[in-house]
Amino acid sequence: MMQIYKKRQFGELISDTFNFFKEHGKNYFKNYLMINGLIIILLVVVIVFAFKDVFPMLFNSNMQGSSSYLFEQYFTENMGSLIVLGVLMFLIILMLSLVNYTFPVLYLKRLAETGNKDITTDEMVSDIKKNVGKFFKFFLWSLITLLPIIVIASLISVALMFIVIGIFLFLFILPVFANISNFTFFDYFTTNKGFIDSLSEGFRIQFSKFWNYFGSVVIIYIIMNVISYVFTMLPMSIIAGTAFAAPIDQGAENGSNPILMILLFIVYLVSIIMSLLLSNIIYINAGLMYYDSRTDLHRSVDMLEIDTIGSSAV
Repeated sequence: MMQIYKKRQFGELISDTFNFFKEHGKNYFKNYLMINGLIIILLVVVIVFAFKDVFPMLFNSNMQGSSSYLFEQYFTENMGSLIVLGVLMFLIILMLSLVNYTFPVLYLKRLAETGNKDITTDEMVSDIKKNVGKFFKFFLWSLITLLPIIVIASLISVALMFIVIGIFLFLFILPVFANISNFTFFDYFTTNKGFIDSLSEGFRIQFSKFWNYFGSVVIIYIIMNVISYVFTMLPMSIIAGTAFAAPIDQGAENGSNPILMILLFIVYLVSIIMSLLLSNIIYINAGLMYYDSRTDLHRSVDMLEIDTIGSSAV
């Protein structure tokens, strides 16, 4: 069985991320989809109702050189329904974020503490319910602390883009703050610390093995983007290009090709699902880096193993 509490070198942080899914992927995603599946379906339904008329208008407008008046008219005439759909989408995304962020953390925590490879959906639902309050506290604290730091760092890097170095600085700070945020989240949900203490721990972890953790998340992001491009962005680009290049069917509603619209919607919805599933790779990778840094837990596990060997010898 894969060991969670373990010191890992740079290469192991990446390889063990994928080894985790080889060993636990079936149970992990079964529980993930059982909990998150209905929320994803609800989000897809709301998106379809909210944007089913927008894409045809967008293509029709570009192909015929129409002005933005068409969009203004559409939003004015459908303001009420769009507000309702917008509120529903916000609530669904909030629920989706709750599950998507907490599930990997709580799954790894339960796996590390119990060693049980057959974690049940009921156990995960129970763990998530217990931590709903902590999730919203983390969200609010992040708005007050992490977000201003990230915004200031981003603005400085954008300002420096005029002398080129800002581009590299911007690409540099994104993985760093992504790690700090994830480490803070893991520590906040894994321990009994307050947010500020966990935030401090998040910074400490990132800078304890800076290049290992920085390089690990960069490689994982590159792999994710390549997969995402192949399965979503490439087909979407081809369909969109075909839609713009195809002759306009004046007989079709809004002058758009309904088959292309259906294909575009399908690819768009697949891209949402793919993004959600692929995000788990980032969180598991962050979790392995977090447990790599927790040398206090390594010592506890080592002592437990020694005690177990001693008991067996007796």
